[in-house]
Amino acid sequence: MEILKISLGGRVAHFGINGTNDKNNRYSFQHITGSNIKGILGAIAGYKGWNDLDKKASIPEFLEKLKGLEYGVIPKKSKFNSTIQKYNNTTGVNKDDKGGTSLQISEEFLEEVSWDIYLKNLPVEVKDNILNKVSIYPISLGKKGCFINKFDIEILKGYEIESNKVESIFPAEFLKEEDLNLEFNLFEDDFLEEDFVFLYSEDFFQETKNYAVSKNILKENVRCVSVDEKNIYMIGGHL
Repeated sequence: MEILKISLGGRVAHFGINGTNDKNNRYSFQHITGSNIKGILGAIAGYKGWNDLDKKASIPEFLEKLKGLEYGVIPKKSKFNSTIQKYNNTTGVNKDDKGGTSLQISEEFLEEVSWDIYLKNLPVEVKDNILNKVSIYPISLGKKGCFINKFDIEILKGYEIESNKVESIFPAEFLKEEDLNLEFNLFEDDFLEEDFVFLYSEDFFQETKNYAVSKNILKENVRCVSVDEKNIYMIGGHL
């Protein structure tokens, strides 16, 4: 089978977590999500997004066109450093009648990010634009201003195998129960990268999916793609 590999990176990234009650603090997912990958590919192909959503449609064109996409992600680091930027809301909406201070907003940004993304079942127009280095709309790492400074492509051959060892991000349900005790505490920087499990979640239309990055053996063999001398778990089948 043919696999398109994109090595993607940038100085900063922000993949906003929606649906939190804390509107003053805007946190980021710790890795690029499936929704963001599809957003980048949709922008490259010129698919319509959320702002152009037809009243009769339940999802935007880019999600509809890419619903058959399968993708695997290998982060260059299991956890990227992040920084919090603070700024004031200057619209005046949050000022009281007595002219109180404006609301301060904090936003989390990942730093010096990089992923290898393996793509399967790409629509022809997306693949053609990628290979021709053409993008219909601007692309970014989750937020306007988070510029992509690395976008290298390769076409590779792969084949399906079953393995209990994968290099890419995978569903946390594949972990052994004892590995959950090695979960990395996000608030502690002192850890051994070769001996831990990093868990994080993605929210797809109110349904939370738990994923993991780990070098440990999984509790059972899972179907994956052998490509680039690595075993890649291909995520797909959901928006």
